[in-house]
Amino acid sequence: MLLELTIENIALIDALRIEFAPGFNVLTGETGAGKSIVVDSVNLALGGRADRDIIRTGSERGSVQALFDISGNSRAQAYAREIGVDAEDGLIAVRRELSRSGRNLCRVSGVIVPLNVLKTLTSMLMDVHGQHEHQALMDPARHMGFLDAFGGEAHAALLDRVAELHAARGRIGAELKKLMNDVSEKERLFDVLSFQAQEIAAAKLKPGEEEKLTKRLSVLENAEKIRNGVETAYGLIYQGAGRDASAQEALLRSAEAMEHIASLDERYGQLAGRIRELYYAAQDVGYELQSLMDDMDFEPELLDKIAARLDLIGRLERKYGPSLQEVIAFGESASKRLNELKTSDETIAALKKRYKEADGKLREACAELTEARKALAKRLSEEICRQLADLGMARTRFDVRVEPEPKPLSTGMDRVEFMISPNPGEPLRPLAAIASGGEISRVMLALKVISMDAEGVDSMVFDEIDTGVSGRMAQVVGEKMCLIARARQVLCITHLPQIAALGDAHFRVEKVSTDDRTQTLVTRLDREGRVHELSRLVGGGADSESSLSHAGHMLDDAAATKAAL
Repeated sequence: MLLELTIENIALIDALRIEFAPGFNVLTGETGAGKSIVVDSVNLALGGRADRDIIRTGSERGSVQALFDISGNSRAQAYAREIGVDAEDGLIAVRRELSRSGRNLCRVSGVIVPLNVLKTLTSMLMDVHGQHEHQALMDPARHMGFLDAFGGEAHAALLDRVAELHAARGRIGAELKKLMNDVSEKERLFDVLSFQAQEIAAAKLKPGEEEKLTKRLSVLENAEKIRNGVETAYGLIYQGAGRDASAQEALLRSAEAMEHIASLDERYGQLAGRIRELYYAAQDVGYELQSLMDDMDFEPELLDKIAARLDLIGRLERKYGPSLQEVIAFGESASKRLNELKTSDETIAALKKRYKEADGKLREACAELTEARKALAKRLSEEICRQLADLGMARTRFDVRVEPEPKPLSTGMDRVEFMISPNPGEPLRPLAAIASGGEISRVMLALKVISMDAEGVDSMVFDEIDTGVSGRMAQVVGEKMCLIARARQVLCITHLPQIAALGDAHFRVEKVSTDDRTQTLVTRLDREGRVHELSRLVGGGADSESSLSHAGHMLDDAAATKAAL
């Protein structure tokens, strides 16, 4: 359960710590006091959408931390171990840190985790019902989601299978459609692709060819300069210049001179050896230079051939790709598509067969899903009717209707809609069309109670679940929440005194202005504080004796009701 919520620099809150109690926690306050800020902060801690505008004005950072006791939640304990979090004494802290720069961090007991990991963990701990879910019941398109959520792992696996089969059929259909479109303009495409493939094939391009030719062209264009350089080097090393000896001859003489005196000192012998090595090296260089000179029979026609080849490659690159590699790839692709067109009739026939088989498998899975949904709908209808009976609607009929859709979708071939008959003798009609706000609230409460049993979360948050409820029905809804709170922790934002009086712990949310700064405070009320807050909710005079007395009696009656439940 949620033990503690710490909020820093969020909306109108500077710094706030709320310690929640087991059982039924209620939060009340004037409109605009900041009750929604508390719910938004809970949602942030659970991994909800983080908008940097929620950071308090004048602050660069904001944070929310929720401390949970998971000692009784084996699923959450196992997942915490899986992500490397040590739940010491059964406690874990989940934290969201927001910054105006857009950098947000999620932590679980100090360990930084991805947002999806945080969401997975907190989904095992707490469920939040807000007004957007209340409105979702008014949209028949959302009813299928409510029904499917009631199913177990096998139902979820069937939903995944239908979605996968639908996607597989879609891929085959897209391929078939593309090929059919190609065939419709087959002759035009055939001519274009034939020309493109033949033009590129005729060029007989090779990867890396352009770079090699460019280097070769550079050599040919500088042939005279290269010849002069090689001949000069060869002459100096092998022939000498005028009266000067060649480099080879000079090195040989030097070696011989040192060898004559080598016996006088070992250093002279070492130098003689090194000079002799230089002589051999110069001799090898001379041979290489001579070989280069022998190969310098440049053909003027070769220069023209290479230039023409590079021009051809350039034209192809301008037409089919900025690089030679892309031109080659374009040619291969054109040839492949050309072959596909040549065998298009056979390919289309094969694809049609595959599509028919995929469609058959999809429809079989959809039929299986329809049967599963019908069985699930019957169970859900019975469960909701039982819950509604506890909520003062014992004679209400409720039905989850599953109707066929003509074509398979990723969600199956069903249309789901909730039907209700609040009064005996009246036919079932669409929930969205005839249900009042109070009836919608009670149906949603029933769904939440059922899903709680299925999901096994430790805590539930109800944000104004009492919309459209008043009088005796408010008392009934409050009693239902008390029953839920016997097994689960409940946090309820309410404006109804009947519900607030039934709380095990009561918190007042208020907005306080000091100097030129406004902030939201949350205070846990003692009995006296609860009496004054209930008096305000009842709408009596400002702490009038009669309204305070009435509020006190409400608390006493609520205590007796809880004891009798």
